[in-house]
Amino acid sequence: MSICALGEGKGMWVNMKKILYIAISSQTGGVPRHILQALRHAKEYGYKVAVAAPDDGDYYPWFRQQAAGMLKVCLKPYSFRSLWKIRCYIRKNRIELVHSHGKGAGMYARPLKLLCPGIKVVHTFHGVYVEEYGVLLRAIYCQIERRLRHWTDHFICVSQSERKEAMRLRFADRKRTSVICNGVEPEHFQGVIINRNQYLKEFGFPHNAYLIGCVARLEQMKGHQYLLSAFAKLIKKHPQCRLLLVGDGPERESIEAQIQEQNLGSFVCLTGFRHDVPQLLKLFDMFVSASLKEGMPYTLIEALAAGTPVTATDVIGNRDVIHGGKNGFLVRAESAEDLAEMLDYAVRNPEICKKYSVQGQRMVHALFTEERFAGRLFGVYDKVMERHGK
Repeated sequence: MSICALGEGKGMWVNMKKILYIAISSQTGGVPRHILQALRHAKEYGYKVAVAAPDDGDYYPWFRQQAAGMLKVCLKPYSFRSLWKIRCYIRKNRIELVHSHGKGAGMYARPLKLLCPGIKVVHTFHGVYVEEYGVLLRAIYCQIERRLRHWTDHFICVSQSERKEAMRLRFADRKRTSVICNGVEPEHFQGVIINRNQYLKEFGFPHNAYLIGCVARLEQMKGHQYLLSAFAKLIKKHPQCRLLLVGDGPERESIEAQIQEQNLGSFVCLTGFRHDVPQLLKLFDMFVSASLKEGMPYTLIEALAAGTPVTATDVIGNRDVIHGGKNGFLVRAESAEDLAEMLDYAVRNPEICKKYSVQGQRMVHALFTEERFAGRLFGVYDKVMERHGK
């Protein structure tokens, strides 16, 4: 265990409230990115934020750089020893509020109400997933979440549809729940200049390719299998189409096998993780999310900010960003046929895609900026800690 105590630089802590974030992983993904954004804005709102997380990914060094304190702790599998370490860190550093991010972190944060009397607990779901469990495990998990609800001062959902799902499952209380959407800095995705031919050459695609892109972790919930099946249908009508899959994950081998089985080798490229996502979004003629379920996907917001047309499945999270017929295309989840038909329509109607792109950029500026996210988040902390008017 590595500890960077909040006592370091004590002078900076005068009159500032202390928060501890708990994250189950520091690997690349939406949750660590969400945390890093909050850390960058904490000081301007009068907070110092420490982080408890394992050193298992790219975000850990960034956490150390931005956080007021750091507790390196292994949280998987669940460990009462790790829970006790967090409790000791809270007591030692006089933490006033704990904010857990994701269900795994929530299993640690909420019991702290019993171990640290007076502590405030905020929990963000970052996706309400129960379908991944069998019947018995699902019933057990739901009962645990419903009990943990009573040890939570405030809930945060990252989308309205996620809030509805949390209410339906009785994981949260209506009066103690806020919706705070993820946000981006739109200027990072606008005005990006790329050498299109150079990129297409890098990926082995012809200069006249219609490029469909997906930026997502390669896991079952992201629906790559349906995207590949839809793409196989699409190229029969539009052989100029190519598919770029950006990301990595546990399903890579099965995705590679499907590409081979459907003879898509010359049409599809898997890039692994990339650090030039703004440029790639500008490169895409169409961005696709085939997810089976989401929380509030950053990549959809980023694609809209970049002015890239978007096709997405009509699921929790996606439908909060993409409004079919206004700023993008929505299709039924788990349907390669519907996705192929919608992509066919999009390829044949570039003027409609352009219209949706303009609306999408306006929507990002109005609803999905990082500044808006930070203001609402720290406003919740003020409310929970009764700091209004101070």
